[in-house]
Amino acid sequence: MTGPDPYGAISNPPPAPGPVRVGELLRLHPGARIVTVPSGTTQIFIGQRGTSLGALTPGLAAVMELLAAGQAGSDELLDVVQSHEGELGMLKIPKLLRRLRAGGWLSATLEVAGSPVLTFRPLGPAVPPVLRHDGDPAELRMSRFAVLRADGTGMVLESPLAHVAAELHDPALVGLLASLPTQQGPGPAPRDPAVPALLSALARHGFLVPRTGAAEEGFRFAQWSPHELWFHSRTRVGRHDLPYGGTYWAKGFAEPLPSVRPPFDGRSVELPRADLEALRASDRTLTEVLEDRQSLRLHDSSAPLTAEQLGEFLYRSARNRGTYDDGSQELGDRPYPSGGRAYELEIYPLIHQVDGVAPGLYHYDPEEHRLELVAEPGPALTRLADMSRATAQMSSPPHVTLLITARFGRVMWKYSSMGYALVLKHVGVFYQVMYSVATAMGLAGCGLGGGDSDAFAVASGVPWESESTVGEFLLGSRGKEGSDGVPA
Repeated sequence: MTGPDPYGAISNPPPAPGPVRVGELLRLHPGARIVTVPSGTTQIFIGQRGTSLGALTPGLAAVMELLAAGQAGSDELLDVVQSHEGELGMLKIPKLLRRLRAGGWLSATLEVAGSPVLTFRPLGPAVPPVLRHDGDPAELRMSRFAVLRADGTGMVLESPLAHVAAELHDPALVGLLASLPTQQGPGPAPRDPAVPALLSALARHGFLVPRTGAAEEGFRFAQWSPHELWFHSRTRVGRHDLPYGGTYWAKGFAEPLPSVRPPFDGRSVELPRADLEALRASDRTLTEVLEDRQSLRLHDSSAPLTAEQLGEFLYRSARNRGTYDDGSQELGDRPYPSGGRAYELEIYPLIHQVDGVAPGLYHYDPEEHRLELVAEPGPALTRLADMSRATAQMSSPPHVTLLITARFGRVMWKYSSMGYALVLKHVGVFYQVMYSVATAMGLAGCGLGGGDSDAFAVASGVPWESESTVGEFLLGSRGKEGSDGVPA
C-alpha cells in the first residue's frame, strides 16, 4: 500500500486490474520443536504444550521438515509428497494440514503478488473466535480489545479474544487499520482489490468487528475493560505462546534481589516483639477469628493504636523468620504463603496517630523488626492519607495505612508471564493474614481495593517501575459508635 491514501494499493500490487488472489504460505510455528522418539512416532512441542502425530510416512515426514525449515506453498508440499510416495501420497496432505491447523502448530502468511502482507501465528489450539464476522468488509472496525504494538520483528496485532497473533509485514496495512471508521455506515471503497480479502481474514479471527450491531455490547464483553481481559488472558496458559512459569529467565542477565530489602538511611524505631509462646496458650481460636472477622473503619482517636500493638501486629503477620538459598536466589520465610518463597511484599506504615511513634511514612524492616523513617509529614503524605481516607469513606485519616509494595524483581527474575498475577495473589493471602491477626488482637483492620501508586513514588522516592504499591490495609484501635469513621 503506497501513498497517503490508507485505502490505496498494497505494496507491489498486481499489474492487471480484476480479482486479486491472496496466496497463502505455511510453516510451523517458529517456536515448534519436532522430536522423533525411538518407537518411530513424531512428536511436536511448543513450550510445555505438545502432542504426538503418530508414525509419519516418508512423504509426510518430508513435509514436516519442509514446514519446519521455512515457508512453503501448497504446490511445494504436494511436490515433496509426490516425490516420496507418488500420486496416492498427495491425498494425505490435507488431513495432516487440518490436524496441524487445529492443534495450533501452523503459521499462515498471506501474500499479494508474491509479497508477504501479514502472518497469522497460532497462540494455542484453534477454537472458533467469539467475535468472528463473515459479512461485508467495508462495514468493519477494530475490536476494542485489539492492540497493535511493536515487537522484535515488526508490528503485531493481538487480542485476548483471538487464538492467533497477526504479524503485519506491510506498513500500509497498519495505516489501513488505524483509518477504519468507527461510526456506523460503510467506509470509503478501497482502490486495492486485495484489501477486502485481508480485512475479511482479520475479521474471521476476531480482530475486526462490524460497526453496526452489538458484537461487543452485551454483558459478556461489556463487563471487561480491555486491560483487564488482556491481563487475564496473558497470565494464564492457553491464549499466548509466551514463556510461562518459573523459567529463571533473568539468571545470568541480572543479579537476583536479596530476600530482605536494603535498609533506608533515616532514623529507626525499634518495635516490641510479640510473646509467641504466651499467644499459643491464650490466643483466640482460628474459628473465632474467621467467624468474627470484619472490615472495620471506625478508629477511636481518644485511645489510638500504640507502638506495642503495632509491633505485635507486624511481628505476627510480616516478620522474616528465616533466610535460605536454593542455589539460584535467596529465599525468605514469613507468616503468610508466597510462591517460590519470593516474599517480594514490603510494608510502609503511613502513621497518622500511634502512641509512641511520630507521624510519618516508615518502612517496616522484617529482619530487624523496626520502623525506618522514609519521609516526614508533608504534602505528599497528605495526598496518601487523603486517598486512603476517601477510599474507606472515613471522616478523618486512619490511625495507620499499611502501604503494601512489591519489589517486582523478586518475582519477575524467576517467573515469566505470570509474575504480576502471582504478586496480586500474594497480596490477597497477606490481607487474610492481617485481617486474622487484627481480629485476634481486637483491632480494626480493613483492606482497600485500590490506591495511588504515583503518590507513593513521590513520597518515598522509590522508582515506580521497580517497587510500587499493590495494596493498602488500614489499621487502628476499634472505635465505638459515634467515634470518627463510618461502619463497615
